[in-house]
Amino acid sequence: MTATPVGAVRVDLTPHRNSAAFLAAGEPPGDGFDGFGRAFPAEQLGAAASHLGLPNGYGHGAPDNVACEGQTIDLDEPPRAAALRVVGAGSGGTVSEILTLEHDDTTTPVRVRLSDFLSRRPAFDDTCFADSPFLYDVGARPEPGAAPRLWQTEIPLDPPVRCARITLPVNPDMHIVGMWLLPAGPERTEQP
Repeated sequence: MTATPVGAVRVDLTPHRNSAAFLAAGEPPGDGFDGFGRAFPAEQLGAAASHLGLPNGYGHGAPDNVACEGQTIDLDEPPRAAALRVVGAGSGGTVSEILTLEHDDTTTPVRVRLSDFLSRRPAFDDTCFADSPFLYDVGARPEPGAAPRLWQTEIPLDPPVRCARITLPVNPDMHIVGMWLLPAGPERTEQP
């Protein structure tokens, strides 16, 4: 896990969470990360859950991530961002999709690449955000041979952009667990 800069805006994913990728010990299996029940052990996430803003009771069947289906996320205050940070993973393989940052009539496409949740090494420039020494299989049994990971990627925005809205791609194999807009320095105004 990488420290988030002061002033970063955590994007509230709460109303858009539609998938339960984490499972707590002893809970009945659900859809899991891949739709077939393979899940990241909730107890292995630790303090990262708070950093990600996961809901209370995550791992007990409540949606805890966004499987991308073209959702539009509105931001209360449009920050001026120098980078977009995303934590998540692909299921069924790596994912590389375009999401858009929008403000007024300006649309900025941003390519987000995330490795598969069962990849042992990154496929792109993403880094491991959190990992577990085992995975819950389709029967909610610990499977020590598999080591799920959440990946973090950071995409610079040059020049920085204002963002009032984020539109996600349509690819339910891209799971987003956390997202931040990293702050840009103060805007410069031209002097006469």
